[in-house]
Parts: sequence; C-alpha cells; structure tokens
Amino acid sequence: MNKLDLLKLARQNLWRRKVRTILTVLGVLIGTTSIVVMLSLGIGLMENERKNMERWGSLTQIRVNQGMVYDEEGQPIGDAKELNDEAVEEIKQISGVIAVSPAYELGGEARMGRKQGHLQLIGIDTEVMNKLEFEAAQGRLLQEGDSNVIVVGQQVINQFWDERERRQMERGMMHGRMMREEKDPGEMLDQRIIMTIRNNNNYEKKKMFNFTVVGVLEGEYSDHSWQAYAPITDLKKMRKFMLQGAQSNRGDSRIYAREYAMKMGAVSISSTRSSNSRTNEENYDFILVRTENVAQTNSVSQTLRDLGYNSWSMADNLEGFEKTAKVVQAILGGIGAITLLVAAIGITNTMIMSIYERTKEIGIMKVIGATFTDIYSLFITEAGMIGFFGGLLGLGLSYGASAVINHIAQGYLNFGMPTEEAISISIIPLWLALFAVVFAILIGVVAGLYPAYRAVRLSPIKAIRNE
Repeated sequence: MNKLDLLKLARQNLWRRKVRTILTVLGVLIGTTSIVVMLSLGIGLMENERKNMERWGSLTQIRVNQGMVYDEEGQPIGDAKELNDEAVEEIKQISGVIAVSPAYELGGEARMGRKQGHLQLIGIDTEVMNKLEFEAAQGRLLQEGDSNVIVVGQQVINQFWDERERRQMERGMMHGRMMREEKDPGEMLDQRIIMTIRNNNNYEKKKMFNFTVVGVLEGEYSDHSWQAYAPITDLKKMRKFMLQGAQSNRGDSRIYAREYAMKMGAVSISSTRSSNSRTNEENYDFILVRTENVAQTNSVSQTLRDLGYNSWSMADNLEGFEKTAKVVQAILGGIGAITLLVAAIGITNTMIMSIYERTKEIGIMKVIGATFTDIYSLFITEAGMIGFFGGLLGLGLSYGASAVINHIAQGYLNFGMPTEEAISISIIPLWLALFAVVFAILIGVVAGLYPAYRAVRLSPIKAIRNE
C-alpha cells in the first residue's frame, strides 16, 4: 500500500464516521487554541516590556556611575573605582564595547528669550555621540569641534515658561490639576539659552554661559527627554568655574556654600560628593558605554562589575523580567497543555472504538494481503490526520482570538507609556504557529499508537467471524 492510497483510505474511514471525527477534531482544536493563546500572552508580555524599555532607553547602552559595587548580600566588593581617563581607556578595551564617552552633569537656572526655567546639562564626547544611539528628530547631533551648542530632549521645552504660563500653572495646581499647553520641541531650534552657574565655594559669585540649540533628540518619553547635551569641553569650563577656590576652604564653610548652591539650582552632581582631593574633583560624573547587542550588554556589564565599576543598564532590568516572563509562559503553556492532553485521550478513545467497529474489515484486509505495517500505518495516519486538522483549525482560531484580545487591550492598556503605537499583548510568532500544528500532529500520532497496536494484534480468522 503506497502512501497516497494510505492517505485516501484514512480520509475515507474518518469521513464515514464524520460526527465522531468532527467532535474529536474539535477537542484538538480547543486544546491547540488554548496552548497557542496562552503562550502568545506570555510572549506578548515579554515583547511589550522589551519595547517599553527600548522606548525609555537603549538596551545596548551602559551607564558606569561613581560608587561602590555590592554583592547580592549588600556587602561592598573592593574599593570604588575612580572614573578618570584611565578608566575610560580600560573600558574601551573590553570585548563587545563599540563606543565610550566620559560625561559631566550639572543643573542650573536658564533663560530662553523671555522664558525662565531650569536646564539639566550633560557634557559628552562629541566624536561618539552618533555611536551612542542618539538620533536627531530635528536639526543635528553634536559634532567634533562644536562649542557653545546643545541638543535637547523633547521635554526640555516644558521646563521653560513665561509669566503667563507660570500663572496658569499656579492656578492649575490650586485646583488640583496641571494646566499646560502642548509645545513643539522644534521651537527651540536655533534659540539661544543662557545658563547661570554659581560658584560652589563663593555662592555670591556667578557666571552666565551661552548656548545655541542645534538639534532636538528623538524620543518623546525616554531617559534623555528632559536633558540637554553639550560638548564635554564646555562642561569642563563650567565645572572649573564652579569648583574655583574649593581647595582653599575647609570644614563647615564649604558644606554651607555647597548647600546654598544646591538651593540655588546650580550644583554639579560630582560637587555634592564629600571629597577634599583634587583627584576626585577631576573625576567624571559617569561614563556612557555602547555595546554591539543586548547579549553583549549583559556580558560587558558583568565584566565592568568584576573590574570594580558600578554599572547599570536597561538590559539589567530586562534580564530579570525575562526570567519572570518565562515562568509565566511555562504556567500558561501548562494550562493549555492540559486541554490538549484531554484531546489526546479523546483521539485514543475514538481510535479504539473504531477498531471495535471495524474488526471484520481489519480481518479481511489481513486475509487479502495487507501487512502488519499497512494496518499499523493506516491507524497511525488516521490519528495523525485528526491531529493535523485539529491543529490547523486551532491555529486559525488562535489568530482570531489573538486579534480580539489585542483589539480589546488597545482601548484599556498603554503599559504606562503614552504612545500611539498599536499594543499587542498577544503575539503569535511563526515558530509558535509551526510548533502548534506539528505538536498537534505528534499528539495525534502518539494517541494512535496503542489503538494501532491492538489492530495489528487481531487474529484474521477471529476478526472475520466477529459480528
């Protein structure tokens, strides 16, 4: 019996008992749908969290901060590494690193035209800004040789307001709501921003620094949306002014001056650290590191910690979430698998009943020359076809259920991020679709093994005599 004849005969046998076959296929359909939809929810949960993190910050960027490294028990590991030029060079040598930039950070009062506000400014290496996954929505990024220019995040414009906007905000706060007009970040292009910095040692001494906005960064709600970026050489000048005279005074006067400067809103992040040495005052506030991919980010982060650097990346959070998501997927998949197991029992029952009803037919087949392999293959094929059609129809139903779930979710969920992007909490990748059909066929074949074995063992003479 060739394979084509085998398929035709199996199809005819199943169709002769169409009601029983349809009910058995329906069981496989429900089981397949259950396991696919359950797994798709786990996959969707993980993918949406990944997109959410990518929307907030890059998964291939690491921030190396000042401070100690601690083990899982909260105990410090070695001494804190200084973030200086030697550290930058050491980090550049780590495998998987494609860009490194030291950075200074400070905040202060700022003015843009008639608007007053506050500016959080970060100085980075202009040569590698384009390698750190920054993209310009309008204008351009910082370039080598730039001076007294900045690129701003899209929320920086909301940190400046005129007198009318200030009164409007105050009225809104009095009534328990924020009243803020939508502003176009592009309005800041080519605008001049004057930032006022106060000396940490002599708080009466202040200096104004002028910057021109040359670009607006991509990302309405990301980790850099509220910050502005300038050449690190400009930040070094500002930092030098802030720290002038820091070595000449000691004790309480320095603490008082620093606290006053903090209140005035013009304090370097590193200047608030309790350090009396010139070496510490020349350290960078943090270092930005770019890796090739997410896997390299995890590897490089661990290498940095092993070297004694206090590193953090968005991928650290993703790694922990993925572990939780895999557990959730396993639980949801297990629930769906139980339904498919019940369907497998139904297939076994259907095939055993088929043997009882076709005992005489099986005997005649043996008498006219059908081999044990032919009969065994016939029953296995019938069981596999039930699994195939049940899996195929179940996959189609799964896509429909997934679309309904996503449509409902679109109206209620935004995962904490305002976005116009369609939300999919149920995602069926190609591998899951193929797995569902193949697994359903496999379930059918396994469920048909025992009935096929019983059919092969029937005595031809007893089978023919059976009524």
